[in-house]
Amino acid sequence: MEKLGAIGAIVLTILAAGASAGAEEATGNWTGSLPSGFKVRLRIDKTATGYAGVLINPSNMETTLDTVTSDGTKLSFAVEKLGLRYDAAWDGGSKGWRGDLVFQGSHPLLLQRAAPGSMAARVRKRPQEDAIASGPRPYVERGVVFRNETAGIDLAGTLSLPEGAGPFPAVVLVSGTGPNTRDEEVDGHKVFTVLADALVRQGLAVLRYDKRGVGGSGGAYRGATTADFATDGAAAVRFLMAYLEIDPLRVGVLGHSEGGVIAPMVAASDPTVAFIVMMAVPAIRGDKLFVAQSAKVARLYGAPEAYVAGRQALDRELYAAVIAAPTAEAARAEAKTILARGVENKLVDAGEADSLAKSITSRWQRYFLAHDPALVLRGLKIPVLAVYGGLDAQVPAADNAVIAREALKDVQGATVVEMPGLNHLLQRAETGSPEEYVDIDETVSPHALELMASWMVDRVRTGDGAAVR
Repeated sequence: MEKLGAIGAIVLTILAAGASAGAEEATGNWTGSLPSGFKVRLRIDKTATGYAGVLINPSNMETTLDTVTSDGTKLSFAVEKLGLRYDAAWDGGSKGWRGDLVFQGSHPLLLQRAAPGSMAARVRKRPQEDAIASGPRPYVERGVVFRNETAGIDLAGTLSLPEGAGPFPAVVLVSGTGPNTRDEEVDGHKVFTVLADALVRQGLAVLRYDKRGVGGSGGAYRGATTADFATDGAAAVRFLMAYLEIDPLRVGVLGHSEGGVIAPMVAASDPTVAFIVMMAVPAIRGDKLFVAQSAKVARLYGAPEAYVAGRQALDRELYAAVIAAPTAEAARAEAKTILARGVENKLVDAGEADSLAKSITSRWQRYFLAHDPALVLRGLKIPVLAVYGGLDAQVPAADNAVIAREALKDVQGATVVEMPGLNHLLQRAETGSPEEYVDIDETVSPHALELMASWMVDRVRTGDGAAVR
């Protein structure tokens, strides 16, 4: 799952500084860091009618900005298909644009002029991905396109098949929150590239796909809910079950973070799914997850306990109001009232209260806040593996693993494992803070890969080719 909820709001209140007056030409290269540690790189060019620009990700790929506006005192830009927007004012004291980047939440971001050489992609070690790229690969990869008839869209992905004759057992990979491609790239790590390679080497066919509206997939990412994404996962399962080289009785679903919420939703809608695996999956309702998540991240940033307690109380009131509101407009009005009180009590920064009111009442957020994954888990009748990182700050294991165990206690073949020292990506980490992801060489712990692969192989290894249930 990407950094969800009001993490940006929490950290902004901790770190915010007052902006001073002044003006600055927007043209040029700009860099900054989100509270997670993710580096933002931006290039703005002058055009005949105003400005144009691009965002540059850690892999040096560029995303064109749909709009860029500046009058020298304010800067705004947006990527509409992602629901991403930045609004800032010039801060003469910091010599930068200070504002909020809104994307699945609100995140404080100070953009300053890039130092010479800082726009170049930082070279980081990715030994697992390098080993895959250098080969050899004892499997074949095919580009595929499949149809989600429910949504009326085509989704594009990669199907990896073991060497030899099928039919093969198979698994669909479902990524977490964010406009992810089939690689599920998070802070420069291609999580699903590494995961798919590990699984196919153990004899499992693997299908991973671009989210709707991303990469080669049709449809629109913005405005889709977890339930909408679940129909994409279900379409992927149906596609695999009809594929000539796949055993339809041995097809499972593996989801990471929000994808782990989607996996049991897919299984609940299709009784022919053979098993599910959930990596770092929320088991508590979305509003409770956001409260726990924000508190843990705030403590990692050194927030005083009095602030954390006050913010938790505010967030509980905020989320309850958003869930109870009959419409998005009513939810936004309630949110603005509550956030205004938070500003007065110095629990919310005034500069991001409005953007938070908008993001927290989006279609995706309102669905996720009210969704209770445990209710779905209790109804499962197939083998389930849930894996948690003991240091996970985004889906804290202390809050979620115990609920997952309780929800799955009557599900035959269910296993919940908490792995000490691992973060939300199941990397070996020091603190579990999201800011560590990009600087850790390892993409996924080999121990976690082995655990998940061996569990799946055991589930599908039978004498007559039928799935174990």
